[in-house]
Amino acid sequence: MDCDKCTDLSNRHYNKHRKNTVKQSSHTSHNKCSQNNNNEVKPKNARKWSHSDLHFGINLIYETPLPQSDNEVADDSAQFASQSFFGRPFGSYAATQNNKWNPFRKKSGILAVMHAQTKKNRVVSKHGRINTYRKSESNFESHRFLKDFFTSMIELDWSWTFFSFAASFFCSWLFFAVIWYIVVLVHGDLAEDKDEDHVVCVDNIQDFTSCFLFSLETQHTIGYGGRATTEQCSVAIIVMSLQSIVGVIIQACMAGILFAKFTKPTNRGETIIFSKNALITMRNGILYLVVRVGDIRPNHLIECHVSGHVVMKEETSEGESLPYGLKRIEFGADLDASQEYFQMLWPVTISHKIDENSPLYEFSPRDILSKQFEIILTIEGTTQETANTIQVRTSYLPNEILWGYRFEHTCVAYDKQLTKYVVSYHTLNQFSADRTPRYSARDLKERRHKMSTMSTMSNMSTLSSCPSIPESS
Repeated sequence: MDCDKCTDLSNRHYNKHRKNTVKQSSHTSHNKCSQNNNNEVKPKNARKWSHSDLHFGINLIYETPLPQSDNEVADDSAQFASQSFFGRPFGSYAATQNNKWNPFRKKSGILAVMHAQTKKNRVVSKHGRINTYRKSESNFESHRFLKDFFTSMIELDWSWTFFSFAASFFCSWLFFAVIWYIVVLVHGDLAEDKDEDHVVCVDNIQDFTSCFLFSLETQHTIGYGGRATTEQCSVAIIVMSLQSIVGVIIQACMAGILFAKFTKPTNRGETIIFSKNALITMRNGILYLVVRVGDIRPNHLIECHVSGHVVMKEETSEGESLPYGLKRIEFGADLDASQEYFQMLWPVTISHKIDENSPLYEFSPRDILSKQFEIILTIEGTTQETANTIQVRTSYLPNEILWGYRFEHTCVAYDKQLTKYVVSYHTLNQFSADRTPRYSARDLKERRHKMSTMSTMSNMSTLSSCPSIPESS
């Protein structure tokens, strides 16, 4: 019945648009639809609709005949995979999918694209991660990491940290078990024909397994009461003292490293948010590059200060080319960008003054889009909970800098009923257009100097053209 409906629909569409069609008898009965299709006269090159057009409505394909059996349906599905979707074969969509199972792979394609764009062609990603890695041939200097053992242990993953401590305990137990076995073996405690008045160094030691258990009990002061040293063997007393010291040192190192890893503010910077775009606006006749930053955690960072760097290609007068030159630029939190320290009580606008010392001094709106550079912004502060210092970074590419806009100052409002200031982070990225001239800072200065010179010359010519007043006698 579905095939009859498809045939009737395709015939009606074909007969509506073709020229010089043969008049057909109209049959409205559904039972005679098949007979009506067989009696119709069509040109030899007439084609029918395929199932793909009826289900997707993309194109009118008159190339695939209508299947009438299960085998033909399978052939039609195979041919549908070979058709094109906006010029691309349907089968290529399935072929390009990665069939390798990965539980951490992002399900949404748009999220993967957005995540890739946050670190594409960047030194620092939008989330603050440094987009660099070390080549494998430079691993010959890896022994230097052992000189800073404590820092290297803190930077290890948790799995390797627990494995290293477990291995250190086991190796120490095994090492002193061998020493205990040598002590009792030399003293003759393991001999079968011992004298009746022979006093052993350690009670209840029969083999190496007993030595290993005694080593474990001694290092961790378990004291089950079955095995113990005697005053007969001075070497055993010295070994027991040394093992106790070694056990305390290992436990102290483990406690210190674990505490340092727990208190390390690795993810404290996740609550520091930056504006998605940097804006160039005019304040008091001077161009500024402004960025907004805020801390959504109630316990804000203290002693915050900001610094900035720009990564761009530089060339010297001698012809030396620096493809990735790193130059410092000044940022500040006050109106003229002169103070780098600030309190992050609410979203703060930090700015960079574009003057003669700025790398953006000669850049116009068109130059910014054509240049290749990256502005890296770093905020450093101290956490109130652990007094640890953290650094939070972000970066802005030329396509993320908007000329002629300013932020809307709607993040902070005073609530008279609660007598408190209400802070909203939803408007952190809201900005509006202003009347900033679309000239570089250098061009603006030259134009103002030219206008000032012309004004001065005009005033002088006006004064010279005025008649002199004779002096009265």
